[in-house]
Amino acid sequence: MRLFGVKNFVRLAAVMVLATTLSVFTVGCSGDDYPSSDIEWYVGFSAGGGFDTASRIIAEEMSSDLGTNVVVRNLAGGGGRRAAQEIHKAPADGYAISIMNMPNQILAEKIDPQGVDFNNLSWIGRAVIQTYGLYTAADSKFNTPAEVAAAGDDIRFCLSGLSGHSFLVASVTTEVMKIAWNPVTGYKGAETQAGLLRGDCELALGPMAGSTLSAVQSPDFKALWIYEDERFAPLPDVPTVKELGFPQLGGGKFANNGLVAAPPGTPADIVEKLSASFDKALQNSDVIAGINKKGMAVSRLSPSETSSVVDGMSGIVSEYLELVRAKSQSR
Repeated sequence: MRLFGVKNFVRLAAVMVLATTLSVFTVGCSGDDYPSSDIEWYVGFSAGGGFDTASRIIAEEMSSDLGTNVVVRNLAGGGGRRAAQEIHKAPADGYAISIMNMPNQILAEKIDPQGVDFNNLSWIGRAVIQTYGLYTAADSKFNTPAEVAAAGDDIRFCLSGLSGHSFLVASVTTEVMKIAWNPVTGYKGAETQAGLLRGDCELALGPMAGSTLSAVQSPDFKALWIYEDERFAPLPDVPTVKELGFPQLGGGKFANNGLVAAPPGTPADIVEKLSASFDKALQNSDVIAGINKKGMAVSRLSPSETSSVVDGMSGIVSEYLELVRAKSQSR
């Protein structure tokens, strides 16, 4: 009788341990106790830039809403690729998210695959959008696509290198507008503007934000067009590519998108909590003002809308990939 009691006690204890384990596992998976520790927000660029600043502004608001710290962590390297790789392999528990520059990261992955599948990420939403534009020195004789195309090989683009977002936009622009392909590389930031003023090149492209927007708004430079369907409020007199007869270049296809994602396989209820807090932050007037101050705009997207945007960007990059490869190899 005593032995029977011991056996039953052992069995009962094992059942209780198993039940407790399953209960903890179920609660952990449901996200009911989420978040219970700090959330890391990866930024693939150095501190102080547009995406970094926007991330810090949004993260601070999300911290207050979620009741835990959303900590921005800079993982600069590879033009944002290090952060993209990190979020792709991070645990799918909701404690890591990342802002990524799209479609630039998609282009980089397709040109040099590193195993990151952007379609598999758990998308949270869009943090910021930066309108892309083409600009030149104020005293340039060029004002229209026809005038630029007529210049033939005398027209040169100041680009950072034979890859990246500006290279993608320049490659497609020259093809669609029948402009000669004559890139001059090694120009970033203020050096781009200096190159235009020195006459190293005649044209440059970039997001109409930060120092580039300030330059274009100054007497020294002028924007010839922006890659949108609607006019850009900070540059109301600058025509869109749609107005100029090139709608295939508009619609925000070539805008800088700061899209935020969690790792692949993050539970749906946790994604929902993150996206709800994220979207709430983007409706805060102080958050919007802080982002606008850096020359960026807030254009909110739901997780499903963000996923659709990524699909569309992937399609555009795939469509022009061979063209980009050919043009990078032609120099």
